[in-house]
Amino acid sequence: MEFTVPLDTPFSLEYTLESGQLFRWERKAEWWSGIVSGSVLKVKQEGDVLRCSSGSDRLDSSFVLDYFKLDADLDHILSGFSKDETITRAAERYYGLRIVSQDPWECLASFVLATNANIPRIKKMVSAVCRRYGAPFEFEGESYSAFPGPEALAQAREADLSECGLGYRSPFLKHVAGAVATGGVDFARARSLGYEDARRLLVSELFGRKLLLGVGPKVADCVLLYSCGKDEAFPIDVWIARVLALKYPRILGPTLKKKLSADDKLKLSPSHYDAISKKVRNYFGGYAGYAQQYLFMAARNEVL
Repeated sequence: MEFTVPLDTPFSLEYTLESGQLFRWERKAEWWSGIVSGSVLKVKQEGDVLRCSSGSDRLDSSFVLDYFKLDADLDHILSGFSKDETITRAAERYYGLRIVSQDPWECLASFVLATNANIPRIKKMVSAVCRRYGAPFEFEGESYSAFPGPEALAQAREADLSECGLGYRSPFLKHVAGAVATGGVDFARARSLGYEDARRLLVSELFGRKLLLGVGPKVADCVLLYSCGKDEAFPIDVWIARVLALKYPRILGPTLKKKLSADDKLKLSPSHYDAISKKVRNYFGGYAGYAQQYLFMAARNEVL
């Protein structure tokens, strides 16, 4: 199915898909090709038009509008957090970058695999898991695999998951898959709650037991930002820690600045993470998650 989506709002397909949110998109010549919702979506930006081709009637113009959040007022969002030279420069450099609306289960599983790994490694692990456990399908004569459901990974043997190159992440992925498959994680409820309560839902105890073993606040923040509409969620990884320590020491204070500057591997305790998160969310406001995304791009590409 081929269709076009007119753009009457600022948008950069390239910046959005290269910003570390997604792991199943690849650039092929002028087209970007992504495996989304069990099918393939191809998109090419030509000025103020997106040219699209998809393998499913579900992936239509309305889906594209929702997926890339093209109804959101980006200029209003940017004006809400452009409070200093660093973030203003990042927003100007990567103008048009948007937060994508992802499937929460795929987002959760992907960012469990993303712990302590760079983007090429994450993509390799996600691809291996999909090839082994996802449903196969074809599009334009090529073979693809859908992202596996939580039931498939909950039933997988850890040894088999390890063969996908997951290392220590294998038991964590199996655990979160089991929690989602049995209904222990309610993403709809997370969307309906305020940010603080939604994060506690993902990382704390429910019904007297720990739901998400191995899923710390950073992974929870990724799920809340990319899948649950919590625009204030501010995931903190190594790249962001370096930016905060270098560019925002007055916000952090001396103790947290020293903590972020001292450890390249960034092993933050939950209390340190919470303290940093609160400070930066208070500073950047309700769209702190967008600020994080622009800072991440600028830091990774060394343009700050």
